[in-house]
Amino acid sequence: MRNWFTVTGLVVVALVLSSGCSVNYIYNNADRFARWGVSDYLNMNEDQRRYFDAEFAKLHHWHRTNHLPRYSDLLEALPATLADGVDPAEMVAMEHTMLTWAEEMEDRGTPMVIELARSMSDEQVARLAKKLKASNDEIAKPERGKSVESSQARWRDEIVDVFAQFAGRLSKDQQEYLSSQSVRYIPERALWADYRGRWQADLLALLAARAERGFAERFTELAKNRETYYGAELAYIFDHNEALGKEIAQWLLNNMTERQRERLFERLLKLAVQFRELAAEAAPG
Repeated sequence: MRNWFTVTGLVVVALVLSSGCSVNYIYNNADRFARWGVSDYLNMNEDQRRYFDAEFAKLHHWHRTNHLPRYSDLLEALPATLADGVDPAEMVAMEHTMLTWAEEMEDRGTPMVIELARSMSDEQVARLAKKLKASNDEIAKPERGKSVESSQARWRDEIVDVFAQFAGRLSKDQQEYLSSQSVRYIPERALWADYRGRWQADLLALLAARAERGFAERFTELAKNRETYYGAELAYIFDHNEALGKEIAQWLLNNMTERQRERLFERLLKLAVQFRELAAEAAPG
């Protein structure tokens, strides 16, 4: 299960891509978006909100000064990397870099999550349980009870949307390739929701003992060992679909039209500039 600050980051990215808002506006208001995201699960009282705002401000400043420059470096280097084609080793290296960044964010934010968890009332824990179940139902909904073909079409459409955001509409050949490969996708969302439910059951049991000694260590261990809850079937499907996604991404990147390539490079470099500007805005802290 992704923790709340990782989810918040993904929500911010989605807002940037799907709205008319600028990257600067979204990032500079990340505290508000984060608070809204947390409030979906935890109806914070005044003390919790004050603590969250203060700690998130520190996390935000750290991210602005430490991560954004690295994002810019990566984005600025990508056009040269992509210009002569992408091979699997390059994709693995980029994935490793981004996973490292995600782990750094998780490590940095976990103490704040632990303190909020410790401060929860029994009513807040009960509300959290209901919200988590509702979230799992939403995750499973697009595929649960649907045909495999319907799930494969939805997955294909999601890839089309992401590609279009960065490089424009797919060509006829690209659409045909993606359609031919999408039949290899294995529906995963229902199993994903079931896994989350198993992990969350242990989380809720741990929250019942949140006042006991060792809670922080047990919470950290639970957060870092989410994959042990997958089960063999979901682990296989996750690995299969991840490998399929990488294969398709590599093919699309290596078979872009000149116009798509120009648009992608322009978008990447624009984002790099915006991230550098945001990093430069950081006040000492």
